[in-house]
Amino acid sequence: MLTTSNTSPMNYLQTVDKLDSTGANWVMFQTHFVAAMKAQKVWKHFMGDAMKPGKDLTESAAWQEKEDLASYLMMQKLPDSILVEYLSKPTVAQMWSGIVNEFMSKSVMMQTDL
Repeated sequence: MLTTSNTSPMNYLQTVDKLDSTGANWVMFQTHFVAAMKAQKVWKHFMGDAMKPGKDLTESAAWQEKEDLASYLMMQKLPDSILVEYLSKPTVAQMWSGIVNEFMSKSVMMQTDL
């Protein structure tokens, strides 16, 4: 009997813990989250490598669908206190860049305190 795997977007996130607002789990969060986004085929949106197409409506709609999925997946793993800081950013790449910068700084500060 042929079976198919269930690859709904939330299945990729099941093993990703929510980011702690203090950054205590940043390293493992980032590792697991990046792997999940690559598996979901939306990682280019986080890196800013998925450029929004010009006037082609079909391509623009496909890009927006992936952008919306990437945004949704990220929102599921951020505490509200962090999410509200980045909601005004126009793209997932800009949101992700801000989050990475914030939590890399927190991670460095935590290592310094050890």
